[in-house]
This record gives sequence, structure tokens and C-alpha cells, in this order.
Amino acid sequence: MLHSKKLSLLSFMIAIFAISSCEEELIRNIIVAERLDSLITDVTEPVDELSPATTLANVIYEETVEGPQPFSTAHDWDVGDWDYALQFVNSPVFKGNRSARFEIQKDQELVANGKRSEVTIIKGAEEGVAKEMWYSFAVLFPTIGYEYDSEREVINQWFQNGSPATSLRTQKDRILLESGNTIDTRVKYDIGAITKDTWHTFVIHFIHSYGSDGIIELWHNGTKKLTIQGGNMYDDILPKWKIGLYKAAFKDESSDVTRRIIYFDNVKVGNKDSTHETLDPKL
Repeated sequence: MLHSKKLSLLSFMIAIFAISSCEEELIRNIIVAERLDSLITDVTEPVDELSPATTLANVIYEETVEGPQPFSTAHDWDVGDWDYALQFVNSPVFKGNRSARFEIQKDQELVANGKRSEVTIIKGAEEGVAKEMWYSFAVLFPTIGYEYDSEREVINQWFQNGSPATSLRTQKDRILLESGNTIDTRVKYDIGAITKDTWHTFVIHFIHSYGSDGIIELWHNGTKKLTIQGGNMYDDILPKWKIGLYKAAFKDESSDVTRRIIYFDNVKVGNKDSTHETLDPKL
């Protein structure tokens, strides 16, 4: 009889937890929907109400910023409540009528314990991240809002825990990839100079691995710039992919600039059967 009561209590607690989790997810979805309504700005051209689902073969996520609710199918947002943090604007654009504008400011409040404005596009195995993946996007660095700075920031990160094992960063008007399977073994690779007010395209092929079978291939503006073999993630769960802006130097006040603005468009994630041509942001 006592055993039955314990089972009943356990079942009740599990039910309460499940209800609570569903309520939290519902609340998060409502908040995201409300934010989306307020973030679409300066749209003067008609916008097609595209389905958030992609129709491209082997592409498991696609965001063109053209639909009524951009990033509504992304995993999560780490974006402040202030108006400038994330907007969907009609200039500049890579393709179509809109792009996503991210901004962080040196004196803003912390978001997830950092000075950031980021969207987590896809997270872990439960959302389709496998050992072999493809990622692509177009990005623009404006002359006003992305001035030269000796301190670095993150514009892409494959996050597991703590400082990312692999990330795309900028520093001193250069684009850098940092990658390794521990903090001590991370290597910095120089991809090229930041050309302001022009769109840069990236296609990145991963075999996510802690071991020697790991691979990163990176194309910048259609040209293959890197092929890296070896560990590119920590000995942990598969990473989640985040785009936007994160700048540690704003938190410790070591940066000379006071804000960062960046634009993203045509964001895609492909499975192992994708190719550079499949993920090309120009397509």
C-alpha cells in the first residue's frame, strides 16, 4: 500500500513538471510572437508570406527574413527588450526585401550574463544537429556601426558550454575563425579583411568531433579559404549554432567603440547530404 502511494505521488509530480514545462514553452512562444510584431520596421515593399519551412533538398532550416515572423522557428533568442537589439529592415538587403539587423551597445544591460544580441538557430541532436552538418549565411558590416576595434567579438558560435570551441569572430577589421577541442588548443585562422557596406557570404561544412576525424571547410564569398582537420568541439554534447553579436570587451569595458551593428540574411542549415552549391546564400 505504501509503495502504491509513493508511485502515485511520483506520477503526480511528473504530471506537474510536464504541465509546467508546457506552460513555459507556451509563454516563450507568446513572447517571441509579440516581439516579432514589434521588430519589423521600415518595410516599404510588399513582403510575401512565405512558409517558415524550407523546400530545398537536404536543407533543414532556412530563414530569408521575408516571411511574417522571421526566426519564429529558431530555437531561442538572447536579445534584450530594447528596440535596437534586433530589427527586420528593408535596407540594406542581400536578397528580397528584408534583412535582420542586430545591435549591441557598451552600456546596455546584460543578456544571458553578457553584452549580446543573438539568435540560436538550431540546438543539438533533438533539433537535427548531427555529426556532419552544413551552415551558411550572408553578413554585412556597416561603416557606421562597425568601426575598427582592437578588441574582438563573436558573430557566429557553435556553443556547448563556456567559451565556444569553434566561433567566427572579428578583430582589427579582420574576419577570424577560432577552433579547437580545448581552450588551450584553439587556433586562430585569418579568413580575410572586412569590406564594409558589402555583403559577405559564408558556407561552412562541419564534421563535429572532439577527435581527429573532425573537419571544418569554409568558403568565403564563393572561394574556399580553409580546410581544418582535427577536434573542433569539446568532449560533450553536440553544439547549438548562434548568430548575431556577442562582445566580452563591452562587459569589461576594454573596448574603445561603444556599439556594434551587423546585418544577416539568407541563413541556412543543411544535413550531411548538402553541398556548397545547395547552401550558397546567393541561391
